Amino acid sequence: MDSYKTEEEQIIALKRWWKDNGNSLLIGIGLALAVVFGWKAYQQNVENNKNAASVLYQQLLEVAVGSPASEESESSIEFIATKLKSEFNSSEYAAYAALFLAKSAVGKGDLSAAATELRWILDNFETSPLTYIVKGRLARVLDAQGSKDEALALLDVAGVGSHAAMYLEIKGDILNRAGEVDAAKAAYLEAYKAMKESGVQRPLLTLKMAELGLSEEDA
Repeated sequence: MDSYKTEEEQIIALKRWWKDNGNSLLIGIGLALAVVFGWKAYQQNVENNKNAASVLYQQLLEVAVGSPASEESESSIEFIATKLKSEFNSSEYAAYAALFLAKSAVGKGDLSAAATELRWILDNFETSPLTYIVKGRLARVLDAQGSKDEALALLDVAGVGSHAAMYLEIKGDILNRAGEVDAAKAAYLEAYKAMKESGVQRPLLTLKMAELGLSEEDA
C-alpha cells in the first residue's frame, strides 16, 4: 500500500482488491470454519457413542455377573448384547457383546450361531488383541462341529506371543479327542514350555499332561 500516493488511492485499491478477491476469501473462511466445527462435532459424537456403549456394556456385565443364571437373565444378556452390536458395531464393546452371544449360543448347543458370532469379531476387529482369544474359542467350536482340520489351522502360534501356550493347549485337546495321543502329548509339552517362557499360568495343563502319562520333567 505504501506505493500509493494518497489515502484515497489506497482506499480505491483496497476496494478493487476486495471486489476481485473478497468472495474467494469469504468462501475460504467459511470452509475453514466448517472443517473446524465439523471435526469438533464428529469428536463429540464419537465421545457420546463411547459413553453410551460403555453404559450398555456395564448393564450387560451387571446382568451376567450379578444375576443368577436363569432364562430371564439369559434373555436380558442377549437383548443388551444384540443392541450393543447393532448400535455400536465399530466399538470394542460390540466385540465383547458378540463374545457373550457366542457363549450363550454354546450353552444352548447352537454351535453354528456361536461360530457366526466369533467369525464376526474376527472379520470386524482384525487388529484387536481380543482376536487371539476369539481364535482359540472358535477352534474349540469348530472342533465340536467336526471340523478338526479347520480348527487346527486357526492355532498357528507364529506371532501370537504369550498366547502360544493357550493355542498349543487347545491343539493338544483337539488332538487328544481325535485319538491322536502322541501328537497331543507333543502339543501339551510345547504348551508347557511356552507357558514357562511367557510366565502365563495354564492351571489345567499339567493335569492334562498327567492324564497322558507326562510330567513336568518331560518338557
